[in-house]
Amino acid sequence: MYTDNLMEKLCSCGGLMNLHMHSLIFNTRVKITHVPVYTCPKCTSYEPLSYIKADLGKLVKELNADVPRQDFSFTQRNELASVLKEALTEVVVGGFQELELAIRETIQARVDMLLDLYRLAEGLKDQNWMEETSRRLSQLTFQTTKNANY
Repeated sequence: MYTDNLMEKLCSCGGLMNLHMHSLIFNTRVKITHVPVYTCPKCTSYEPLSYIKADLGKLVKELNADVPRQDFSFTQRNELASVLKEALTEVVVGGFQELELAIRETIQARVDMLLDLYRLAEGLKDQNWMEETSRRLSQLTFQTTKNANY
């Protein structure tokens, strides 16, 4: 299945970074919640999960300083963030390995659901729905194809 460990990553300082959902503030006016980031308890640095960086960058470019104060969840823009939020809020007995397995299972279940939706949209010849579902799938399949064992 996947070979990368999503829950932990080695920091440049030598510490072990842990994955969690974080809130980011943009221009003191926009709060973006549920952003998956790695944080290092040793040096207190943090970095977004590499698989979501492009979508997060696009979102920040779309925002401008003139927007009124607002809060929104990154899970509305990124399917992997949505899956991680879902998996991280479940009660998982055990440690990181069990949580990692729960995340993998949640990703696979979401891919399966989106494939079913795509087939339905295709049967209805709904091009917009197909494109939206394809975009959502691509946010998960980039993750899974990069880490698949063949």
